[in-house]
Amino acid sequence: MNPGAAVRGPSYSAKRGKTPVLDTDEARRLLDSISTANIVGLRDRAVIGLIVYTFARVGALVAMNAEDYYP
Repeated sequence: MNPGAAVRGPSYSAKRGKTPVLDTDEARRLLDSISTANIVGLRDRAVIGLIVYTFARVGALVAMNAEDYYP
């Protein structure tokens, strides 16, 4: 039997500041830097654009279907 099992340690929370957000010019430069000459570039641009402009989490984005998107 461990006598220290009932003792709890200090609790920590990760509060380090605000989440950085891209401004409009940075988002446009990021999207323009992705090559759309192939299907991979188109996919990457669509994924990053959706994340940047809707603040969606990656898990929510991966779970989406094509019919979930309404322009």
